[in-house]
Amino acid sequence: MRWSRPALTALVLASTLLLSGCWDIKDISDRSPVIAMGFDYLAQDHWRVSIVEALLAQGGTASYTGAIHYGDGPTLVEAIEDLRTHLARRLYLGSTKIFVFGKGVLGGRLTEPLLLLLQSSEVDRTAFAVGTSGTALGLLSHPDGAMGLIGVRLLKEFESEPESRDGHFKEPLWKTIWGVLDRSDTMRIPMFDNLPQTSVRASGTALVSQGTLRTLLDREESVSLRWLSNLRGRNVVTLPAPYDAYVLKATKVVPTTRYDGKARRITVHVAADLEVYSGPAMKLDSTLMQQLSQVAADEMLRRILSVTRKMQAADADGAHWHQVALEAGYSDFDLRRTTVAVRVTARITPQFSPSL
Repeated sequence: MRWSRPALTALVLASTLLLSGCWDIKDISDRSPVIAMGFDYLAQDHWRVSIVEALLAQGGTASYTGAIHYGDGPTLVEAIEDLRTHLARRLYLGSTKIFVFGKGVLGGRLTEPLLLLLQSSEVDRTAFAVGTSGTALGLLSHPDGAMGLIGVRLLKEFESEPESRDGHFKEPLWKTIWGVLDRSDTMRIPMFDNLPQTSVRASGTALVSQGTLRTLLDREESVSLRWLSNLRGRNVVTLPAPYDAYVLKATKVVPTTRYDGKARRITVHVAADLEVYSGPAMKLDSTLMQQLSQVAADEMLRRILSVTRKMQAADADGAHWHQVALEAGYSDFDLRRTTVAVRVTARITPQFSPSL
């Protein structure tokens, strides 16, 4: 049975409404204040599940403190049961806003924890899924200089910033779960890794389909994929010499996609507005603006074609062209057999925007 994306959305949201209720009321003091949860598959038949309990520090600061607990087991369920034995209060996931998947899970075991989260009535579907190239426990136990806890830092990153500046995808958990309900879908999971001292940084995007990691995109490639996906952002565009003294910021990028020949050819036109982020002079004449516009268009085209070829080689439809093709009636869409033609036009606005 093939599910349409609107049907999947309705199913996930309906399950949230139908499964929630007051029949299992628990005193709030009997619940673990879990802000983040991690899943690791460390070796053959070795699961590790970790949680971070968050408490606001005293003294009027914005920093949080909390304990980290984990459990191990040969199956995911047994690891969770082992985790429960280390808790003084009931394991409660209704407050959990960040779910982190380690490298071993992303490599081929992602379906299991996502199904578990889908089936739990208390899981908040507006939470966020995050991947890491190490272990989830390693990421969550890393210190954060400002917030105290990495789980809180990640939550602020997703909820506070209206636009992405580093290319990651801010997609809620219910959207990630589509990849379980519709195995033809490609999940876009933002990757975060530890900084050497404190905190973490966005490192790219994992493209996962049919429970298997297809490819990893770095930060620059993730920004290029956002351009193809018509997602807002304020992303820096560096230019090659001799224009490398000018750094531009893409403020508006609008792709228009057309399918020809039963979706055997995709034609994409990307129209971009850019501002000067920094440069050697505060004035741009018309000739320089035209030159910068053309160089910016060429650079964006290079980046878009590069990430498109990478997705085709990995059979990872990060732009979700497959879903649009299905809605247009092309049920046999195959990204690897499809020709993708891209054209980019760029316009430099006559102003500097050195916002921090």
